[in-house]
Amino acid sequence: MTEQNRLILWGWFNPKLVKNKLIPDIEKNCVQYGVMFPTAYEIFQKNKFAINSLYFHHSYAESDIPIGQEYKKIALMENYKILPDSIETCHSKIICFLTCNFKMQPSECAMRGHHESSLIQFERGIPKMIYDELLEIAELPFYPNEKQICLF
Repeated sequence: MTEQNRLILWGWFNPKLVKNKLIPDIEKNCVQYGVMFPTAYEIFQKNKFAINSLYFHHSYAESDIPIGQEYKKIALMENYKILPDSIETCHSKIICFLTCNFKMQPSECAMRGHHESSLIQFERGIPKMIYDELLEIAELPFYPNEKQICLF
């Protein structure tokens, strides 16, 4: 996988915030403004509470990344550089992206150059590294700290 396909995670959304704020806002936006990406919306509806998954906010995408993108590794980052000693095997898959361009809605890709959110499922459970090292987003707005995790 090329470096351009990596996904740099800034924080994970607390499940209570997802249930009480994020999902209701997404649903409201889809009703009020229409569904921008019907395929992504359908996937979101079927998987919004998928097991072994979390919602994340991530750094700008270095390239367009499609839903369904799979990753095999996870690692800590410092100054956008992977820390080699932290690399672990971790099979994960992007269920869908949530665009923040207009009003948050399910999207078919992370657009190059944009900060967006995503729903990611982990094959063997959510890695401990995420809970130990990454910012938990418990309220909005949030402000990322220096810690990052990379899927690649």
